[in-house]
Amino acid sequence: MTIFVVSGLLFSANREQLGKAGTASGCEESFDGRTKIIGFHIDMNISQFKGDYLKQELKMLADLGYNTIIWEVENNIKWETCPECVSPDAFTKEEFKEILAAGRKLGLEPIPLLQTIGHCEYVLKNEKYKKLKELPERIDQYCPRNPDVVPFLRKWTNEVLEVFGDVKYFHLGADEAYSLGKCPRCCAYAEEHSLSELFMSHMNAVSQPLIEKGVRPIIWGDMILHHPEALDKLSKKVMIFDWLYDRYYGSGSVQVWGRGNKGRDDLDAGTLERFGAYLYPFGDEPARDPDPFYTADYLESRGFDVVICPSSSSYGDSVFAPHTFYHMRNTYDSFRKGMSGKLKGAVLTSWTVHLFPWELQKTSMELPNFIVNGPNCELDSYQEYYVRKHFGIDDTRFFTAAGMLAKRGLFNYADDLGFFKEAMPAPKEYVMNRLDEIAKKGELEKELETCENRLEEYRKGFVMFGEYAKAVPKGQDELKFWELAARNLINRAEAGRVLLKNRMDGNNQEIKAEVKRILDKLLALRKETEAAYSTRVKPSRTKEIMQWMYDSMETALKEAGQ
Repeated sequence: MTIFVVSGLLFSANREQLGKAGTASGCEESFDGRTKIIGFHIDMNISQFKGDYLKQELKMLADLGYNTIIWEVENNIKWETCPECVSPDAFTKEEFKEILAAGRKLGLEPIPLLQTIGHCEYVLKNEKYKKLKELPERIDQYCPRNPDVVPFLRKWTNEVLEVFGDVKYFHLGADEAYSLGKCPRCCAYAEEHSLSELFMSHMNAVSQPLIEKGVRPIIWGDMILHHPEALDKLSKKVMIFDWLYDRYYGSGSVQVWGRGNKGRDDLDAGTLERFGAYLYPFGDEPARDPDPFYTADYLESRGFDVVICPSSSSYGDSVFAPHTFYHMRNTYDSFRKGMSGKLKGAVLTSWTVHLFPWELQKTSMELPNFIVNGPNCELDSYQEYYVRKHFGIDDTRFFTAAGMLAKRGLFNYADDLGFFKEAMPAPKEYVMNRLDEIAKKGELEKELETCENRLEEYRKGFVMFGEYAKAVPKGQDELKFWELAARNLINRAEAGRVLLKNRMDGNNQEIKAEVKRILDKLLALRKETEAAYSTRVKPSRTKEIMQWMYDSMETALKEAGQ
């Protein structure tokens, strides 16, 4: 029996029961004879984790009460259907089956994820598959009206099933297909029917063979909410994973897919007509905010099984550290929503395209267990619980220090380093080209001021982590990851600042000397960061991650120092 004392309240739960059932006070509902899904999403599109590390983390996730793992494997298995996309360090099928067996032994149900319309960059960047593209100039989306696409995906689906064995669910991706209906064939179909029907018909086509095998298909919810007109034509056997990474109660706005973030006064008549009863379940009188998770209730009312999906790593994070409290608040409200009513659970996603490790995401990863054990406890209580568990102390300044690293700055996030989901090499001149753009826009001084602000915050965070490490009786390994993130962020802010100054006054010898100091520190940090990643991520991908994080900045500093 595991006992948790939180803010004077006593909650108890059998850990084995939580691991398998995931239930506690207020969370007893089940469906199909099983408990609600309490899931974690493992994304290996970018961070291609080592097998031993995955087994270690699976044990941790099981101990935290998770009962489901969504495996977004992408090119990290030696696929026969698409050998051209396979990573140099990919698992053999037998190696990955061992990892799945370890998870199953821990009570973790595996759900494979294979992208079937969007986010297929790792496939379409290969010359052999260019004929499957929606648009010739893009590599992110299959053409749903291409007669070769569905047979290709069905063949691959069967190969995935051969690796995963007996599964109850199969995730077909289907998010962010923003080129939908753009090619001539798809455009003609959409004009005759609709974009909505184009999407639904494709998802039915790739879903039906799974349904016939007794496997429930899953798709992300954003595209059907972009184009809900033909929603009734989508099979109700399809489960919806409704992802919302920036929503929480009290935010004052909601995501209206296809229209952006909207406050209560910005909601148009069409949105209110379709979603009003779910946006305002208690009425829209003044002072009542719209429900940020209204889409889950809407989809459930249309006959679908729905799972809520927050994130511990998403757009807006830097490559070195997350928006810690932002993700915690999103995760907290999302899991409480997913564990309630008729919804089927919640899954915490972690998108490794943002590069920072799971060790900096533990604050969100451990929240579902806390919520299941004490569904009425607040985030303040969780922070107290977390520092006692991890550091043996009641001092919550750990979260204040993490917050100092939360704001991203110039050249410390993926987009500003020339790195994107297609995982192509970042151009070495990318930072220099961005500086050219900033200068042309007349924004050098503005960006310099931002760099100064971020630098001050990052330095405060680093000092706070150092003081905290001296005060705590345990948890030093976790704090070392945070201190490394802080030092990388400080160095990157210093690098951005000196490069901006160099553009303003390129002949200043003091600036040249500062450039050399910062470059030397960057090179040392690169070695230290690579050593930390190499214990978790496979060699070829560790090398690529370092290239994405450091190469274009290193090139810019070397040029500025000449």
